[in-house]
Amino acid sequence: MSTQCAFCGKTSIKLLKCGRCTSCSYCGPQCQKKDWPTHKVKCKRQNYILRVDLHPRFIINPRITRTLSCPATATFAEFHEALLVAFGWANTHIYDFDVFDHSDTSGRENSFSWGEPIFKITDISTVEDCCGFGPPYRDSSKVTLFKILDDPKTKGKTIHYNYDLGDGWEHVISCTGRTDATAPFVCLEGEGHGCAEDVGGHIGWKELLEAYDSQNPTKAQKEDMTWFEQRASNKDPEGLRGELKWKWDRDRINQVLAELNVPSGATTTLPTFSHSVLLISLDKQPFFDDMYSQVMAKLRSKADVTEVTHIASAMKHLLAAHQFAAVIVTDPEVMDNGFVAVQEKLVDYARAGGTVIFGFHCSSFVRPNDLARFFKETWSVNWQSGAYTRSMLSLNHRANPVFMSRRGPNLPQQFSMKALHLIGTRAEDRIYISSPGSTESPAVFAKYGDGNLGWIGDVNTEDGTTELILTMCGV
Repeated sequence: MSTQCAFCGKTSIKLLKCGRCTSCSYCGPQCQKKDWPTHKVKCKRQNYILRVDLHPRFIINPRITRTLSCPATATFAEFHEALLVAFGWANTHIYDFDVFDHSDTSGRENSFSWGEPIFKITDISTVEDCCGFGPPYRDSSKVTLFKILDDPKTKGKTIHYNYDLGDGWEHVISCTGRTDATAPFVCLEGEGHGCAEDVGGHIGWKELLEAYDSQNPTKAQKEDMTWFEQRASNKDPEGLRGELKWKWDRDRINQVLAELNVPSGATTTLPTFSHSVLLISLDKQPFFDDMYSQVMAKLRSKADVTEVTHIASAMKHLLAAHQFAAVIVTDPEVMDNGFVAVQEKLVDYARAGGTVIFGFHCSSFVRPNDLARFFKETWSVNWQSGAYTRSMLSLNHRANPVFMSRRGPNLPQQFSMKALHLIGTRAEDRIYISSPGSTESPAVFAKYGDGNLGWIGDVNTEDGTTELILTMCGV
């Protein structure tokens, strides 16, 4: 501990610490005031170390906990996004934070225990008019962590994060210390596999674990396991048998937390371009970066590229999607019914004038029935899977005028592509065709609202496809 004043150098045993960063000490207010012009450049509030326990009274074998380093100036809305990532929630339900007038961190026995909180913090747009009954609400997008955690009236008080008010997932938050300031949230420690969305609260979670522990599961237990592995919003194909119930991935969590910290329309690499492109990769394959390295290098040479790999970071960037020239969906995971919120934002973005393109791994991994259902129910177009074949393609010079106005000199007139073709498209939306009068195409670009909807069915990263992507994006 320093015993010298950071400004005058005087030695004293009664130094006063800077109240914001606590890293500098002064012999009195006058020295602190004189040093402020210099000190303010590096003076940042320390992060809070927050331990978050999911139903600590009921979920114990294993416990499900995450410990996060949290920026003091982050809002509770941003904290909510970080908790979605840390616990693996699919962001399909509303939330709130309860601030209680006590310091008990054991968790409630039921929703009526402990009485009403002092106030709630939530997304105000989800609050219904209760005619003045119940605790007051505060806007999560405006209340910062330090305003609650450092306020003498609420400092040290118990805070609960409640997600999915139906299943009632109660996360008990306790502050265990402070650490150096960082821009993103950082996951430090944790325990336990994240819970299944819509499993039925802590009771349903316990029953699901019992199903996996059973040597001779019943028919109902087998159905529950199949549901979790194949259909849950935050499904895990590996299941929860044996040690898998303890499995969690801190590196993956921190990767997505870093995505949340990237400003919409920005990239971490220079130079900066006039166009930005958002890539949504919700089921990114481990070989994606190697397979598409040349395509991505060319795309990054033309535009700022932001890639998101989790529903929380996808939703955050789609809320500011107007900043992007195009949004490219790189795999079919977004077509799953668990990602309705992302689907709705993509439709809104296209209707408002944006360009949404389905490409990269979409054609390789999508199931024909899922593709037809998705485009019919979500986009109201009758696009369906056609031939899966290699063919010599020619540019359709009667194609969509928006696309034709974007094409540059490098777009090939002809090239060979192995691809999944679409049928049910309009003649003018077929960008490349194998022969005059063909009713299917592996490259489709249609007007949608005030924007555009595109499909690229290439499965082999042909050279001509790179220019096709750039043209559809308008970069």
